[in-house]
Amino acid sequence: MTEQRTAPGATAPDLFEPGLFAGTGFYERFAWYRANDPVSWQHPAGEPEGFWSVTRYHDVVAVHRDTTRMSSTGGMRLGSTERAVSAVANKMLIVADPPDHTRMKRVLIQPFSNDVLSRAEQYVEQVVADVVETAVRRPGPDLIAQLERIPTDVICAIMGLPRADWEWIGRKTTDAFESPSEVQRITANGEIFKYFSDLVRENRRTGANAFVSGLTAQDTGGARLTDEELVFNFSGILAGGNETTRFTLAALTLQLVEQPDQLARVLSGEADPAVATEEALRWSVPGMHVMRTATEALRVGGVEVEPGQRVVTWIGSANRDEEVFAEPDTFDVGRTENRHLSFGAGRHMCLGSRLARLEVAAYLRTLRRLVRAMTLEGEPRYNGSNFTWGLNELPVVLHA
Repeated sequence: MTEQRTAPGATAPDLFEPGLFAGTGFYERFAWYRANDPVSWQHPAGEPEGFWSVTRYHDVVAVHRDTTRMSSTGGMRLGSTERAVSAVANKMLIVADPPDHTRMKRVLIQPFSNDVLSRAEQYVEQVVADVVETAVRRPGPDLIAQLERIPTDVICAIMGLPRADWEWIGRKTTDAFESPSEVQRITANGEIFKYFSDLVRENRRTGANAFVSGLTAQDTGGARLTDEELVFNFSGILAGGNETTRFTLAALTLQLVEQPDQLARVLSGEADPAVATEEALRWSVPGMHVMRTATEALRVGGVEVEPGQRVVTWIGSANRDEEVFAEPDTFDVGRTENRHLSFGAGRHMCLGSRLARLEVAAYLRTLRRLVRAMTLEGEPRYNGSNFTWGLNELPVVLHA
């Protein structure tokens, strides 16, 4: 028997109420679950089966690090169809288990090595400076339309994709993850897969793309990817490099404009960009939840999980856990004790974590150099997703 731990007489709040993630009210509900039912059984409408919902930091870490009894091949997000998951299981890094995960990661980590990213730092600074300068000179109704260029341009440049394709790629990536239309999401994903399939096939003939060639030219410790694996993982790299960093930049900007004291610390140079970057990542939580499937019986937070049951970890809750973070609901650019889980934990730690940090830190440095004030000109709006969550409208103007 599984153990339910809701406090007697307590009414559990609904984590799947329509529109809940169109704002930030879900944080209060996470706090209730951490205090009253940290590993709770959920079965929202539309999900074929129920699952365990994990809200405390240390329980989330334990699930992520357990690759012996927890599998990623059953899908890593709620709402995924069995057909879609089975098509990429053990072929795409985020839905793979060892030994396939180990083999693929050994290859795919190469473009994100310290040496490679050290050489990319100057380019990142140039892209960020260009975006901020443009936003100051020609402010638009939505700053996100300008901020999204930063991660898109950087990841497309690293992947060696033609400059003429960058805008299309950014738009299709957003459609694939955020469109309210399932048909549009499926169509966008299909177009992205076709784009990379054509790229890999053409590069087999010409060798013109150094990024692709570098991943296929030789074995890496005996590891090699098939063309199909390359296509699936290129799509994953693109999404990880584009969507999540954009949401972090937007969330950081909103906090700075709403909290003048924090903005003053950034613009004066009091705040260390590296430290403030970690707080931006903790606060923004662009990857709100991660799912695993139990392969054998185990206990999570004192609750018995049976083989075959799904376990959903809420990163957004873990990053606000009162037992780990002092004053977790306060945004503090000087927070130094900050072991957030925005990049995950264990084997599935995000490959592009250092690149994301480079981009956010460069943005903070550029704000200090080029911006003296910010104003909020309207109502920010969130995309409403409980997976890749964040702002999709940010009417903020940057002033020189």
